[in-house]
Amino acid sequence: MTVIEGRVVDGIDRRPLALANVFISNSTNGQTTDEQGRFRLTAVPSGVVNLVVTYVGYETFSLPVRTDTLRRPLEILLLPKATELQAVTIKRLRNGYQDYFPLFQEHFMGQTAFSKTCKLLNPKALWFSMSEDQTTLTVQADEPLLIENEALGYRVHYTLESFTYVFRGGYASQLGYCRFEEMATKKSKKRERWTANRRKAYLGSPQHFFASLLEKRATPQGFTVYKLIRQNKRFVSAPRVPEGRDSLGRVVRPASPERISFDTTDLALSRDPALRKVAGNPFDRYVQYLVNQPLDASTLVQSENNRPVLRFDQHLYVVYDREVEESQFLKPGQKNVPQTSVLTLTDSAAGIEPNGHLSEPLSILFEGRWAREKMGELLPLDYVLTPQTP
Repeated sequence: MTVIEGRVVDGIDRRPLALANVFISNSTNGQTTDEQGRFRLTAVPSGVVNLVVTYVGYETFSLPVRTDTLRRPLEILLLPKATELQAVTIKRLRNGYQDYFPLFQEHFMGQTAFSKTCKLLNPKALWFSMSEDQTTLTVQADEPLLIENEALGYRVHYTLESFTYVFRGGYASQLGYCRFEEMATKKSKKRERWTANRRKAYLGSPQHFFASLLEKRATPQGFTVYKLIRQNKRFVSAPRVPEGRDSLGRVVRPASPERISFDTTDLALSRDPALRKVAGNPFDRYVQYLVNQPLDASTLVQSENNRPVLRFDQHLYVVYDREVEESQFLKPGQKNVPQTSVLTLTDSAAGIEPNGHLSEPLSILFEGRWAREKMGELLPLDYVLTPQTP
């Protein structure tokens, strides 16, 4: 643990900014600056943390800080927002909230049982815009979003930098910085429920998985990892009934005029006994196969510039067998299906910090269970899993 201290000033005239919000992103560690713009954050975890500063009327400041190399106080310059330019270049949808808030809520809060307990206290802060070709929705906010997660007992202050939804692929992407605040209660049963739910949210989460990789204990912690091969479908056309030939190669039966198409990629992969097909949507543009033999999870993390990074080929298919998937995500007749997620690198590797969070949150694309959780299961990075009492 270490200390981050410094001063927040106006980037133009260098006057101190009092009551600016300074916090470690995705944590409960934060405070406001004093009259001189000073701040001092204590008990900051080791590794790379994202220091965030927000102030009304100013651009959000974000700085990745490697705490073990920080030697002196910081001076942070905030720049005023260019609101006039923004008004000219981005057109807000007149009925954006009415038309698209349900879509935003589903993909921002998540789709799990815990997600349904999340309540956005200031939804009118949101505004919506659409790309010229009508394919991409963008959502922004005029102030930090205030979210109450009744399942986990947190109030989250979320500075939304961007949220985009691509209609063609049903793909949502978001970037923002959040500060957690413990909700208060005098009811012991509610506190116990929050504690139990936080534990449930952590176990099987990405943070739990990455931490277990660093400790080389992924398998004992309930994770099984497979290599997932995903390749685009390649269709060819052929007669439904092929032509017939005799022993001399002469055509004795012409091919039928009716033709059928089949996927050559699927056909080639299905012939490999080391692979098994993963069921998907028939309208998907790709086919997916798992390598039957699980990966040795201890080989996934490598050292790069004395820092642990996750590197893998193709995609990872992660099964967490200590918890079953919620019924609303299962097909009719399915039950007791373990939670599964698919991981795709957006860069050559993804850095992992000691507590299990990613150095760059957008370095991995999640699908499956981890893509559905969102705000509903989001825990602060300084959350510590404590042993259960008998």
